[in-house]
Amino acid sequence: MDLALSTYVHQLPKLDLHHHFDGAFDLNHLYEEAKRRQLPQAKFSFEEFAAKCQVSSTCTTLTEFLNVFHFFYDIAQDRDFLHDEAVLLAKRASKEGLIYLETRFGPHLFASPTVSAEDATKAVIDGLKTDKTTPIRLILCVMRNSPPKYVEELIALYEKYHNDGVCGIDLAGDESLFACEEYAPLFDRAKALKIPVTIHAGEAAGPESVLQALDTFHARRIGHGIRSLESPSLVERLVKERTPLEICLTSNLQTGNAASYKAHPFTALRKAGVLVTINTDDPSVSGIDINHEWIAAIREFELQSADQKALLLNSVEAAFCDDALKGKLRTQIEEFFKN
Repeated sequence: MDLALSTYVHQLPKLDLHHHFDGAFDLNHLYEEAKRRQLPQAKFSFEEFAAKCQVSSTCTTLTEFLNVFHFFYDIAQDRDFLHDEAVLLAKRASKEGLIYLETRFGPHLFASPTVSAEDATKAVIDGLKTDKTTPIRLILCVMRNSPPKYVEELIALYEKYHNDGVCGIDLAGDESLFACEEYAPLFDRAKALKIPVTIHAGEAAGPESVLQALDTFHARRIGHGIRSLESPSLVERLVKERTPLEICLTSNLQTGNAASYKAHPFTALRKAGVLVTINTDDPSVSGIDINHEWIAAIREFELQSADQKALLLNSVEAAFCDDALKGKLRTQIEEFFKN
């Protein structure tokens, strides 16, 4: 590791727009919770437990990547645990040098006989409020294999908790298995209510998935979207409409959607004029943080100061926050690069 580069990147005023709350659980906290509740996962040593919570070095598909989460979802079906995880996340964001974070999770994944989707949402909101150093917003996800009523419930939760930091909704999960056209009327409603929408698309499926995200689900941003390059007309549209892509470099390598950092579509998308941003996806599952992603990007793509500044300003433009906060974030970035 280049110590000078690492030190520089830690000082860089970073944003993270594609960050999964449940993909960033503190593994020590997760393990302790499994032991406290005497769950089956507690039978493993911590080293074995941590290995099962992280993607293996042999992973090559999104489906395999997503399967990791099923090992620990039930451990987190507890209001106090979710609240405490949100507290830990807020502290970590500050330590990592983030000036803005949008984290997302599927509240229905943490529902149980004693915890509702709203309970889970409220627990996370309350936990994120405990450290105000870094502005943090929450995106609510529905998984692609869920009943349509879950989308309805997300819309209701957005309306109820928008003033408490819920900034948008998301459709996540395996797009190669579930197209979810039955959700269309509900996303029409979200559009009518002016709810910001981001959709995971163009990762495990091709350009047609991105087009569906734009035309059927009214996405303002695309999670990943790297296979958009397979359609020149789609790339043209993304550029013309300034639709941001939430790029997650290491995650794309782990899901087999890029053979290496050098082979990643990142540079080609930027050269085409697409609004590209740098994000983490699932830090603990991938074994990374936002600084790791920026170090990799600067080193592998030879990003100069002007490139770094442009990418950070892209993230500000793409953020689901108000104009006043965007103005503050732009000022922080401008001041950093002046010095």
